[in-house]
Amino acid sequence: MSHSAGILLVGCGYVGARVAEILRDRRIGFRAWVRTEESRSRLSGLAIPAVAGDVGSFEAWDRLADRPDFLVYGPSSSRGGAIQYRNVFVTGLSHALRRFPKTPLLFLSSTSVYGQSNGELVDEESPAEPESETGRILREGEELALEAGGTVLRISGIYGPGRTYLLDRILSGEAAISPIDRWINQIHRDDVVSAILHFLALRLRREIVNVVDDEPVRESHFSEWLARTLDKAPPFPGGERRALPSKRRPTHKRVSNAKARALGWKPLYPSFREGLLPLLRERMPPALP
Repeated sequence: MSHSAGILLVGCGYVGARVAEILRDRRIGFRAWVRTEESRSRLSGLAIPAVAGDVGSFEAWDRLADRPDFLVYGPSSSRGGAIQYRNVFVTGLSHALRRFPKTPLLFLSSTSVYGQSNGELVDEESPAEPESETGRILREGEELALEAGGTVLRISGIYGPGRTYLLDRILSGEAAISPIDRWINQIHRDDVVSAILHFLALRLRREIVNVVDDEPVRESHFSEWLARTLDKAPPFPGGERRALPSKRRPTHKRVSNAKARALGWKPLYPSFREGLLPLLRERMPPALP
């Protein structure tokens, strides 16, 4: 006979580990699921209970005896291609839903499923028709989650402590403005964490919610602000100095967070400025106010 086991946090990487720390500190019952024994051992050293296994294996799911009260499904594709995406976001989720039917579910997706490329303002009612194969697989996972009564969080580009990709490109001189001067949609890691905890508590059913800050920003404005703040040369205009590896064609849209705000969530860092300044001060304290 199975027993209740609190929250099952499938995926415990950059975002999930912070969620796990908060659940631990609040003494909320949970377990994390990670891919490798190395990750499980590292979390164990932080007093975070975890199991290790391949989410795409039904046998791994079958070994979980206790039924979770809530399932937060956000494993990493480990930068894999379509095969790994399907294993994680479709096969693994299907196993989870068969193993624990009717368990409340929060599925962590991405705003990359919006394929718009003309600078449109998009919300949860906008078409989500990604061109890439991996994006279409992610949409399959979303539909599985929604059919099971779950809530889908579409999360934009994440930055935060230890993850400053765009900043690093400015510092390395690799930054370049694309010919269309794309819109960038971002979210600080701590705001992703707060959204997960907020929507865990709300227990919505069959809802899609965008998790993004208040201010989409043009590449040129973002890069020029960073360059000015760091007293660096402005980025190279008109193209890419180095082609970026990507699973999808770059999109060009502004993602709205109006629904999330209407549901009671708001970001701690409403724009890239509030989110990046503390990170910049840590790296270059003498140069910044």
